[in-house]
Amino acid sequence: MNQDLSLNPESDDSGQAALSVALLLSLFLLGVLGLAVDVTNIWFHRQAAAAAADAACQAGAVDMLAQNSGLSLPSTGFTPGTSSDCAQSSTSTMCAYANFNDYNGTGLNSNAASNSVSWTFPSSVAGVTPGQGAHPYMALSISENVKTYLMPLLTGSHYQNINVTTTCGIALVSSAAPMVVLNPTMSGAFTYSGGGKLKIVGGPSRGLQVNSSSATGILWSASGIIDLSKGGPNQTGSDVAIVGGPTIAPTNGSSNGYAGGTTGTWKSNVLPVADPFGSVGSPASVKNLVPTTTTSGTWVAYKIDGCPDHSGGTGNPAHACKEFGPGYYPSGINLSSVMNDYSTAIFLPGVYYLNGSVVAGGSNSIRVGKPSGYQQTDGVMFYFLTGSLSLSGCSGCSNSGVDNVNSTDLTCDGSAPPASIGMASTIYGNVLYGQCTTNGTYWDSGGDTSDSRGSPGSRGIVMFQDHSNTTQPIFSGSGALAFSGALYFHSTSYGDVLNLSGGASSGTFILGEIITDQINLSGSGTVNLALNPAAITLMSKVSIFN
Repeated sequence: MNQDLSLNPESDDSGQAALSVALLLSLFLLGVLGLAVDVTNIWFHRQAAAAAADAACQAGAVDMLAQNSGLSLPSTGFTPGTSSDCAQSSTSTMCAYANFNDYNGTGLNSNAASNSVSWTFPSSVAGVTPGQGAHPYMALSISENVKTYLMPLLTGSHYQNINVTTTCGIALVSSAAPMVVLNPTMSGAFTYSGGGKLKIVGGPSRGLQVNSSSATGILWSASGIIDLSKGGPNQTGSDVAIVGGPTIAPTNGSSNGYAGGTTGTWKSNVLPVADPFGSVGSPASVKNLVPTTTTSGTWVAYKIDGCPDHSGGTGNPAHACKEFGPGYYPSGINLSSVMNDYSTAIFLPGVYYLNGSVVAGGSNSIRVGKPSGYQQTDGVMFYFLTGSLSLSGCSGCSNSGVDNVNSTDLTCDGSAPPASIGMASTIYGNVLYGQCTTNGTYWDSGGDTSDSRGSPGSRGIVMFQDHSNTTQPIFSGSGALAFSGALYFHSTSYGDVLNLSGGASSGTFILGEIITDQINLSGSGTVNLALNPAAITLMSKVSIFN
């Protein structure tokens, strides 16, 4: 029997159903693909916006740090503390960097691909210690309308809005502070000549930082040398870093003015660093204290409170020690006028507030006293409201009648200083060391700083000159000097000059940091500076917080 297939309805229905399923699957796959394209496009735009926000925020924070460090910048186009956006302040640093990353910040348009860039200045950031400046924090936001293609079927809008925010600014962070020269513009902010030599051992990878933007921020003449060949965490060499120049290490024929070891380099066009001690307050409460001794000192015999002078025997004030106690000295301390030649001055541990200089003649020795109950972490801090430290050598310091100092006295834990610095196990001459504190600054009973006694901690500031005081500290003549702690000479006018001249520096050992506005190193001696590679000092640095 013949069968008429055209009359079988099941054949047509099954073909139509297959076509419908295929069409629906195709539409579904196209929808998924279109949605994936939209989502991927939005994700990429969010990543790009986040990167642009990071760059713009950091650029603005760097400008704030540079201004706080004393650099005179061209108009930055924004005022710290005043919120704004690129539609109102298109010349700001943040807008320039956002525009470099394709965000012009002209404002959002609901009917077009567009973006806005804005910034605010939060009063605080959780878990962050503010650095220098009245407004150290910045929050930069980028908002963008991104065109979509399939999502309008779901959202009714052809543009999807994304928002990203970066919080950045200037924070206090722990860092090993090197030798820092703060003057922001001066030619020859760091000058070394003759046979003067700076030798830095240990510390961070950057041993010397010069903030001057001058093309001749460092000036050099033949025979002088900056020897950083034993600097850095591994003592294989550390860097010289200059905001300005010269761009290459100075040379004069066969003479090279810089030795960087295997890992140190000469770097120019770097960012300036902020004053490491810019947020440290003065010891105002000490001014109200009466010294434990008279302002002209008290004679004590050999071994009393650690007096090291036995050259004339006990009971002979001409060859004993003049003892001074912490407190306020309204006219400073002139050792030449209150004690005999070849005598020794001892300073009991604590903070000295001086309205005048500390002057020592070439035949005087100065030391830290060791009273009953003395601890290894004890030390002194001299604060100069006016005047400064004036040491005219130490020609009589090698007198065999004055006991030497164990070099282990200079460290907080009693360990020996780094062998590479070349310090003997016992040293003579003028020897002063700061208090051992948690943050490497100083502490007093009046609570003038938030620092506290270290256990063992690190030696803090041993010389602190008021920021309105431009008296020049003097280390000259011939002899031996040893300091453990930071030498801090900085004025708001950037006029403090640390002069190391003659043969005075031939026996100069500093376990700590030198922070000053200008340095002149001359003569034939060497300044031996041993930096601690551990993070001990709080410094202002630009950071992204979230």
